Amino acid sequence: MDNEKYHVIQDPVYGYRRLDPVPRDEEITKFYRSQYYELIREGGRAPELRRLMAGGEEAERERKWLRTGLYSDICFVLNQYAASKRVLDVGCGTGEFLSFLIGNGFDAVGIEPSLEAAELAKSQGLTVSHSTLEEFVEHCRSQGIGSFDAVTLLNVLEHVPNPVEIVELIKKILSLGGIMCIRVPNDFSEIQLAAKKQLDKDAWWIAIPDHINYFDFHSLHTLLERLKFEVIYSQGEFPMELFLLMGDDYVGNPEVGSRCHQKRIRFEAAISGELRRRIYKALAEVGVGRDCLVFGRLREK
Repeated sequence: MDNEKYHVIQDPVYGYRRLDPVPRDEEITKFYRSQYYELIREGGRAPELRRLMAGGEEAERERKWLRTGLYSDICFVLNQYAASKRVLDVGCGTGEFLSFLIGNGFDAVGIEPSLEAAELAKSQGLTVSHSTLEEFVEHCRSQGIGSFDAVTLLNVLEHVPNPVEIVELIKKILSLGGIMCIRVPNDFSEIQLAAKKQLDKDAWWIAIPDHINYFDFHSLHTLLERLKFEVIYSQGEFPMELFLLMGDDYVGNPEVGSRCHQKRIRFEAAISGELRRRIYKALAEVGVGRDCLVFGRLREK
């Protein structure tokens, strides 16, 4: 992969950053087949997925952390705002979050373009369609399948060639007043740029070719609002860059990164879910947090 041919530019309409040119489908496919999972194992991509793939105690700790933190927070918001409990999880992977939704009373199904991941999810008794979003939407409309009250996209929009197209497709199967939940990395934030300056490093969060788009709270809000959504809830996540600013350089060092992650887990386990959400909502207001978690409600078309 010739990374030097790619540049990061700002989309003139929606304000999020993206690679230019957008990587071709065959380049992305080749990358995922030949390099992606090796990078995960080495700590260069998707640390949550790496820890889940590790199995044993590490995977169980990660699963517990996700369930008591991120997954619980999403269900908390959906219970407040979704008209009922029919949910579609886009890019559901092996079904970790989908299983949690069902266990908490939601009527949830998923779609997953990876055959291997989809089959693993289905082997657990989950309802998962191995298809693209476009194929799934067409199937729903041709078969008269009703709309969904909520759609979740956890770490999806940073990977797709055209996030606007994805949101427009979701609108076709989302009920009026329905909720869309998006989680993406919070990139080019002030605290991230401060850490980059202090460490005198290249922008380590730019991951070519799989991370095509780079959002922050402002650009994600702009995207939703221009596509007929009202932003109803936002929260950040623990600002991992604090460790960098305090001298724990985890960039390219999975061992240091693991220690920092365990400290984060201990912090979040020591406070209530209500306090954690208040803190992380406040982080979103100032654009801070390693990831953006944003909920939008579909307005009248």
